[in-house]
Amino acid sequence: MLGGSLAFAAGSARAQQPGVASYFQKTHGGPVDLSGQTFVYDYKTDSFMITGDAVVTQKKTVLTADQVDYQRRQHSVHAKGQVHLVDPLGDLHASEGTINLNEETATLTDATITNKDKSYRIAGSKIDKLEGQRYKVLNGFFTTCGSEPGTPDWSIAGDQMDLHMGKSGTARNSYFQVLGQPVLYFPYAVFPADTDRHSGLLSPRMGESGFRGFQYVQPWYWAINKSSDATAAFDLETKLRVGGLAEYRLITGVDDYFIADGAFYNEGLRSQSSRVNDVVDTQLADTHIPIDRYDIIGMARQHLTDDLVLYGDGLSVSDSLTLRELNVWTLSRSVQPGVVYPTNFNSMRDAISDFGALYSYNDGFARLQGTWNQDLIQSQDLALQTLPELLLSGRKQLLGGLAYADYDVQGDNFWRAQGQSGQRFDLSPRLTVPWRLSDFLYGYGQLGVRETLYSVSAGQVNVIPVGTGGQIWNNGLSLGPLAGNGGFHSREMIYGGGGLRSEIEKIYDVHAFGIDKIKHTIEPFATYSYIPQINQNQLPLYDEVDRMESRSLFTYGATSRFYAKMSPRDQANGSGDFVPLAGDDQQYNSAITDSSIGADGSSTVEIFRFTLMHAYDVNHAVAKGASRFSDLDMLARAHITDLISVGGDLGYSPQTSGIRQAGADLIFQPWWTRSAPNLYMGKAQTSSFLQVAYNYIAPGPNTTQPGQSANLSQFISARTYYELFDRMGLYWAPGYDIVKHKLQTAEYGLRIKAPCDCWAFDFGVTKTINPSETQYQFQLTLGGLGSVGQMPFGRNPFQTRVGVLPNYQ
Repeated sequence: MLGGSLAFAAGSARAQQPGVASYFQKTHGGPVDLSGQTFVYDYKTDSFMITGDAVVTQKKTVLTADQVDYQRRQHSVHAKGQVHLVDPLGDLHASEGTINLNEETATLTDATITNKDKSYRIAGSKIDKLEGQRYKVLNGFFTTCGSEPGTPDWSIAGDQMDLHMGKSGTARNSYFQVLGQPVLYFPYAVFPADTDRHSGLLSPRMGESGFRGFQYVQPWYWAINKSSDATAAFDLETKLRVGGLAEYRLITGVDDYFIADGAFYNEGLRSQSSRVNDVVDTQLADTHIPIDRYDIIGMARQHLTDDLVLYGDGLSVSDSLTLRELNVWTLSRSVQPGVVYPTNFNSMRDAISDFGALYSYNDGFARLQGTWNQDLIQSQDLALQTLPELLLSGRKQLLGGLAYADYDVQGDNFWRAQGQSGQRFDLSPRLTVPWRLSDFLYGYGQLGVRETLYSVSAGQVNVIPVGTGGQIWNNGLSLGPLAGNGGFHSREMIYGGGGLRSEIEKIYDVHAFGIDKIKHTIEPFATYSYIPQINQNQLPLYDEVDRMESRSLFTYGATSRFYAKMSPRDQANGSGDFVPLAGDDQQYNSAITDSSIGADGSSTVEIFRFTLMHAYDVNHAVAKGASRFSDLDMLARAHITDLISVGGDLGYSPQTSGIRQAGADLIFQPWWTRSAPNLYMGKAQTSSFLQVAYNYIAPGPNTTQPGQSANLSQFISARTYYELFDRMGLYWAPGYDIVKHKLQTAEYGLRIKAPCDCWAFDFGVTKTINPSETQYQFQLTLGGLGSVGQMPFGRNPFQTRVGVLPNYQ
């Protein structure tokens, strides 16, 4: 046969889960089409020889070569000369190759393999593709610089390489190459080819600062089994300390886990001058820095039944300054999704530990809990502990759902080593009757009673207010004489309130910019709350339950919202709801509002909200020295696609015609920048973004009233990263006190990178005032493999995790 094409039914093949490297998978089963300049058929072997522009096509898989020998019985292809195979999962080039389409194996000569995203490349003089996703490579290399033609920026080369994509890779007589030139030699190298856990050394953290000196943190990871692992780390700070950290993590169920961190440091490297001059807050009860220091941090949850769970969160430190001075507290951020450590260890007022049991039942729960407070400012002898506390809380429907009753029953035992202690029992039932008139007016009425009983020991605690007696930063506490309020006390009160609300709406047809419809609502509301005036001076003061301020308060205002119904096609393309932040970036993010997905795939999302609210107290001033009218509060938030969110709040005083407080924030990603990287680069920046937050608080109306702030506060913080060129990006994160004209914190970063994101070098400088230090950090990241050093600047809130490997989630 000369010229033309031939089509026939393909043989059967085994089904297999698709993977990034499975170029020969028979998931593209269907008719095979052969074409070329010359055809020769051998009926004895049932094979076709095609020469001259040979093409083998099966659905979306296309193989081209100068010559093809197709064995129909074996369902295999032997191709020679400029062999090129393309399918939806990848791309292959070779000078010669034999491909078995049934077994999904191949032997290739002078071959290069890339995946569909060109996020990695395998090359070698001979490549054996085994079943699954395994490759044996002779005289070749592996790199994640798959999209760059020619010599890659970096690669791992070896005489013999075994790559198991989704597992790991090994290389014998290997080199780490830069621009094709060997830099480091390894007789035998093991490197990750997946995101599964493996025991071994992790990326170290290195930095330099005037406060710590040179810092080196080297962690080691231990993959114990499928449900548990551990990490240990050595920490050296040449001007301060040497020590170690350890963390153990165990997951026993969907919401059952145990995670514990511990650290021990020796401060023998620290100078006596540092022990005195580096303590910024000299009004702590104990400013002594011991030679040996420790911290213990832990979290645990365990369901005994579906309704009964035991829990505990612990935090203990050796001294008041430990958390302030360290910069590594835990060796991981979380044990499982939704379970994360706090991010404010260095600014904690107290080290709080709690433990207990929670039992849930229909429309309520019971909780038995103990709380231990380690005071990081005042004397520990005066710290208030709650051991134990019993709380029952729930709701019961009444009159067939026409009303409902809520109840809270709480008993506490408060204890101090010195000072006022005792027991408290608090009972607070309340009845609520909701009502509705037509579709536009609805509300509720509420009536409650409260009985609080006390048994008090009469040790008094004296408090020196900030601003008096030389107290600049902290209150001064001391044990005072016995007071006259010991013994048994009680408080009884009746309280109530009500509210009403309405809503009017209008829907507009848009059919533009991916929006089908826009709904606008106006929702006026008004509430009333009444708490009688009761003398509570004789009662102890443990927490907010002990002082109920009298009110006859009307609150009223209106909320206006805009909802957008996005068409299904745009929802599928990724537009629609604004992407919320996570982890450390939550301070810049307000809660994402109502959204839903329709049966047709369309989405409805709130894109704008504005609230105006005011209050008036019939009997009392809203605040000391102020009017009975509150400030006029205004709040607004707009989510404009998934690239920008802007919002703010404002408190305006009609009495003084001035602004009492204000805040604003902006989160923005330029639409002209690429938002998704080719490779997952860990916590590295992946595209340009901007975050800005501003806060303003006016001084208090009366500077002589205790508890009133007389200080003006204005603070602006920002985080921004911008890629100037394909190979360079700049990062800046300042925190500036406008009133003091002082830069409180500042982070500066420089990124040198490859356009394909296969590597990046980051250098950063961080300046802080508490503790006072300037720190230098760096990180070298090889895309998809790992990193060396510590990320010196923050994470992009718009970052999308993109995997190199087949099992990446």
